[in-house]
Amino acid sequence: MSTASTDPSENPEEGDWAVESLFHFVVNATNFERSLEFYQRLGFRVLRDNRDVIWPSYVGENFGMEAAQGRGALLGLGESEHHTRLDLIEWLEPRWENPNGPPSPKRVPRIMALRTRNLRRAYEDLRSQGVEFIATPRDPDPVTGVESVVCCRDPDGYVVELIEYIGGRLGSRVDDLEMRSDDEA
Repeated sequence: MSTASTDPSENPEEGDWAVESLFHFVVNATNFERSLEFYQRLGFRVLRDNRDVIWPSYVGENFGMEAAQGRGALLGLGESEHHTRLDLIEWLEPRWENPNGPPSPKRVPRIMALRTRNLRRAYEDLRSQGVEFIATPRDPDPVTGVESVVCCRDPDGYVVELIEYIGGRLGSRVDDLEMRSDDEA
């Protein structure tokens, strides 16, 4: 009779594996303090301040880089165990070169969408704090289930989309939208 445990948590190499959730995503910054202030205005809080940490050499190796050093913080939005996390990094080695340049209506931007409660109030509050928006909040669209949506840019040009759904929907409805034909794809 085997005495080996059948509990995968005791022997993780024996159990099935699965990606459980998105842990965090990285937002690059040219000025850490300026970007931190922006994301804190949106409601993110600092979970771990890493701005003075010297990263081990394997960090660069993990990302396929010769070396990697930066100033950063892990930020969180929400209260649940699996809340949204953003790793805000000002790269010191190598220096990050912002590929976006000045905003252009002919270039696809980097976009982050944040589900927002009471979007119009958020818009007024953030605008009064100096956040510049690309346009004003859109009117409700019952076809897609979007109550409102509005976008601003972070200090490095990353488009931050604030979106509110009608009746607590999770995601936009597309069933009633026009579809491209195979010839147009």
